[in-house]
Amino acid sequence: MSKLETKGEFALPRELIPFEPSADCEGLFSVLKGGLRNLIGGFKRTLGDKKRLTIVIALVIIWFLVNVLAASGIYPLPIRLLSWLTAARGSLIGGAIGKGLIAALLAQIMTNKEMLQKIRVDMNQLSTTIKGGKWFYSTLLLGMGVALIACNMMVSSNIQNTMVSIAAFVISLRAHTRNGFLRQLITSLLPKTKDTSITSIMGGWALGFVVFTVISFLPGGKNGYSIGFLLLIIGVIKEMTNKYKKEVATK
Repeated sequence: MSKLETKGEFALPRELIPFEPSADCEGLFSVLKGGLRNLIGGFKRTLGDKKRLTIVIALVIIWFLVNVLAASGIYPLPIRLLSWLTAARGSLIGGAIGKGLIAALLAQIMTNKEMLQKIRVDMNQLSTTIKGGKWFYSTLLLGMGVALIACNMMVSSNIQNTMVSIAAFVISLRAHTRNGFLRQLITSLLPKTKDTSITSIMGGWALGFVVFTVISFLPGGKNGYSIGFLLLIIGVIKEMTNKYKKEVATK
């Protein structure tokens, strides 16, 4: 795959993407090393961007006010909606990642006038991936399973956290066919996997966040884990079945 300018990644906009595509990065260590280097550089560049910096400062103020009001017992519907929209509440680690997703999505929407149009294009590309054929259903399921588990590690599966999974879907959608950090990471972990299968896994990863949004309306906060592991098992079984059928067909 040729180098592509990455406009979106798993959690961050372009200025914060933890990896700039490079053909020189081979292996997991090189990918992670390059990712860390570019992440640090991306944060430095963002600090010099007045628009993005203003968005971040505004979000920090909102997060602080919402948590103070909630702790004081003042939590009417408008505050709850604002909390949902900005992922103001949550655990220290998972909540911080969720807030990063929201900040990334809002920054892209507010600074990129063509964002919505590009999302429509990305949706069409995802639709093409889904219709790729029965041989790719297994990799789609694998990507979905991992995404469900990853999202449940960040936040519990309830309605209050659905904005986090929505933001994760949109940003993952932007990374679906691009040669950014996420694709490089998957490729380094699965070096023998074909490029089309990697795209299918990333498509499943994006779809996983949609599924997480849906199951967040079900009772219980651990639905992502249970359904995610179930999809992984089904995906592995189907992948093994596909390989067996291909081997039989070649004999």
